[in-house]
Amino acid sequence: MDIRRMMGIAALGAAATTLVVVPGAGAQEPETYSGSSTGEALGLSVLGQGLTLGTTLAEVSSAPGATAQGFGVATPLFEAGATSAAVEGSGEDGSTEQVCEGPIDQVPGLSILLACSSSVASVTDGAPRSAATGRVGAITLNPVDPLLETPLSEVVAPVQDGLDQLLTALQPVTGPVGEGTGIDLDSSLRELLDALFSGADLVKVTIGDTESSTTVDAESVATECAADGARIDVLDAAPVAGVDAPPVISIIVGEASTSVVADRAGGEPTAEVNPSLVTIRSALLPGGEVAVEIGQAIEIPLPEPLGTSVIGVAAGTTDVGEDGRTTATASAVTVDLLNGEALQGGIELDLAACSSVAGATPAQLPQAPAPTQPTLPTTGTDGPNTLALAATVGLAGLGLALLRRTRTAE
Repeated sequence: MDIRRMMGIAALGAAATTLVVVPGAGAQEPETYSGSSTGEALGLSVLGQGLTLGTTLAEVSSAPGATAQGFGVATPLFEAGATSAAVEGSGEDGSTEQVCEGPIDQVPGLSILLACSSSVASVTDGAPRSAATGRVGAITLNPVDPLLETPLSEVVAPVQDGLDQLLTALQPVTGPVGEGTGIDLDSSLRELLDALFSGADLVKVTIGDTESSTTVDAESVATECAADGARIDVLDAAPVAGVDAPPVISIIVGEASTSVVADRAGGEPTAEVNPSLVTIRSALLPGGEVAVEIGQAIEIPLPEPLGTSVIGVAAGTTDVGEDGRTTATASAVTVDLLNGEALQGGIELDLAACSSVAGATPAQLPQAPAPTQPTLPTTGTDGPNTLALAATVGLAGLGLALLRRTRTAE
């Protein structure tokens, strides 16, 4: 083959290649996604000291990566029953087996039987997963004992006066109960309240497990949280002659849950919220029992300086953020117990809180440049598309000229 023919064919091939890779075409944007859920069984503040119990976190990202954290108890000063796990790229970390510690008594006026959690994270074949659990044993609060360490003239007398007022206010209830059972319930309550000064329990809280998990499969990113119910008993007298009198106040909190499923193909995420339902049982309430509706707050008045107890139930919400991710939130049930002078602000509890958030953006193909109308050649321009077009035309012209010369020579 003549050298000119070979050079002509090469020039035409280079021109064709240049047309395929015209500068200015964008690169493909990869898929991105993320999801996470957090849960809290109990947030507690007693005598100004705050801590959280039974907290969980499970999150994933398109890195791919997965993270999980669980806490039995967490305070600014210490943690108990804590676990964590994290994976980036590929592998597995952590375990579904719970790690437990207890008993825990580092917070004055508070004892916790057990604090447990588990955390596990994995990335397999590019699909991340994570899960965490938190669990706490029975919690008892006796803030009276720490109060006795403060100056007695400031604390003990007001508390004793308040207890006497409380028992007097309860006589219309305790009297009929005593008549029907032959038990002096008023005296039993007085013994219970007197025992508070020697370390008896003022409040007992029993809470369920909290679980958070996030998974990714070929179609979706799914994340969910569930916080089991709880029960709070205030001033629960010990059984007398085999008869167990009910607590002055019992608060029964139902399960709260949230979930978000994001479509990896770009469809609208699906969010679900189930806020807690609450029932209050107390002889101080009309009928002895009240179901608290979503968005409602119930007050149970007790004589000062013990003060009023307030129980509120928040509604669940869903929202789409500026980043396009969908969030589902089941806010905590709030309980403010004995909010009077005697207990220095009372005992504040936030129970059964959950939040889930997820979103996904499919891979974006590069957009083709918009078609343009032919224009006359111009001078003085050096844009990349113009230079590329000029080079392509030059190569094509050179190739055709060489091929013509070859044919002429033949």
